[in-house]
Amino acid sequence: MSTKPTVLSHDSPINSELKGTTMNKIRVVLGALTVALGVAAWGQADAQSAPPAYTLQRDPAIPSTTTQQQQDEVMRLVGAHLGMWLAADRSRYPYEQLVSEDAVFEYPYSDDASLRHIEGREAVAAAVRRLPLEATDWTFSDMKLFETLHPNIFFVAYRATAYVPGTQRTYEQVFLARITVRDGKIANYYELWDRDVKSVAFGTAPQKKPS
Repeated sequence: MSTKPTVLSHDSPINSELKGTTMNKIRVVLGALTVALGVAAWGQADAQSAPPAYTLQRDPAIPSTTTQQQQDEVMRLVGAHLGMWLAADRSRYPYEQLVSEDAVFEYPYSDDASLRHIEGREAVAAAVRRLPLEATDWTFSDMKLFETLHPNIFFVAYRATAYVPGTQRTYEQVFLARITVRDGKIANYYELWDRDVKSVAFGTAPQKKPS
């Protein structure tokens, strides 16, 4: 499946820097509202809600290991996960509904050691609520989905842009996440990014690479 990429974001002062058009701003607002409303109604209409636009990356010569339904399911979860970064009130965002009770989230490149490995629904939700705090005006685009040999495990790549008040810089990053889905929820989430890009935007020392 191939669809045009979309942007999920709040309208922001930095949109002019990103050379957004009026139509893009409308898509931004509608995208943010879609994610927020979709998660608010999670568990009631999740099967009918549309996932964010994405492109499935695969070789046509190789048989697919997943169905369209499975692909859309994981991307709905990704859209709802990123909705935390767009939420006006993260304390009220129902993130717990997105993850399994025994969920494991890993951010091995995090500067905060407590965020590198998190276990359990409540701990994961509490940790994820902390992640967007250092930047504002998040946008997400160019979402790509990759299959694996396991029909419940996917890789998702996406672009993110945000404004960092502490350094007054724009943060532009490409993230790569491995996501395991079980019973319609995120059971495992492992995400990587370019540490040097982040350190420049946030004005922090780059983390030492493991030996």
